[in-house]
Amino acid sequence: MAFWITRIPEVKSTLELSEGDLGIALFFVPLGGIVSMLLSSQLIKYIGEGRTTIYGLVAFSFIILLPVIATTITLLCAALFVLGFAMGWVDIAMNAVVNTIEKKEKVSIMSTSHGFFSLGGIVGGASGGLLAQAGVSCFLHFMTIGALVFIFTFLVIKKNIGRVHDEGNKEESSFFVIPRSPVLGLAIIAFCIMIGEGVVADWSTVYLQDFLSTNATIAGLGYAGFSFTMTLGRFNGDHYTLRYGNLKVIVFGCIMALIGIVLLLLLNVWLVLLGFVCIGLGYSCVVPVLFSSAAKKEGVTPAYGLASVAIAGYFGFLIGPVIIGLLAERYGLNNSFILLLILTTIALLSTKKALE
Repeated sequence: MAFWITRIPEVKSTLELSEGDLGIALFFVPLGGIVSMLLSSQLIKYIGEGRTTIYGLVAFSFIILLPVIATTITLLCAALFVLGFAMGWVDIAMNAVVNTIEKKEKVSIMSTSHGFFSLGGIVGGASGGLLAQAGVSCFLHFMTIGALVFIFTFLVIKKNIGRVHDEGNKEESSFFVIPRSPVLGLAIIAFCIMIGEGVVADWSTVYLQDFLSTNATIAGLGYAGFSFTMTLGRFNGDHYTLRYGNLKVIVFGCIMALIGIVLLLLLNVWLVLLGFVCIGLGYSCVVPVLFSSAAKKEGVTPAYGLASVAIAGYFGFLIGPVIIGLLAERYGLNNSFILLLILTTIALLSTKKALE
């Protein structure tokens, strides 16, 4: 997915899309993801989380090529919807695999698994940019990536997780996954936190470069610092979760993120950069802990709990940047970050009740 992000400007240029056209097209990625997440627990119920992950990766290995061969904006929107659908499908399934392994092997690996997702973003973003700069065509790039995903799925992933299945998921009766009690509190926290993640991803560079008048190099350090501490936090998250417990990890994360958001409001470039670093560290372990907690909640199947929290989170990730854009237009980008302060505070105050 990081490779795709590095190629968006090239696709925009090839199809001669305006910023508005591109914005509409990109909207279909999370839309497809949310639709697939609504249905994911049923798929896991019938064929198991291991096989669901494998089938999703095989589909993904072919679908990843569709956006770069689209010839019109209509075909691009359709391709991105299908791509998002495959992403959501794999996302829920592989998180369900992690949960099942945690229960069967008595280990804690959810945060580390999410750490590899963040690491993939860093490596893919850096190498994808280099490949684009070297003139490697989109078609060759994504055909190669699709082939590697396909081969790796059958040589490594199928062997290790193909038969992973939690019998508890067979009890799922709901066709569509809509967050409800007892995971509603966890879903609300995920919604609040992932709004923040989406806002930092889309607006950090703009905030530094346009609002604070920095150069492009310094502006890029904001998201780089956020991504680095997000990855670092997740790779250490399982250790701290085992040592201090879910409640303390989320509380610490929210407080650290709040400190970072306050630093963003001080309008000093170096303090703002430090703020993004703090936010990345603060947010890093919250979502993995929420996923792990949702999968273990009594009263719902693991697949339903995971999907409920993921849907709420992705919906927040989707609308967060849009809301900030609307607020920034009226009140200024700096003042619009107060929304993150409010939402992170809500997450902090909701944590104890949600984890009970």
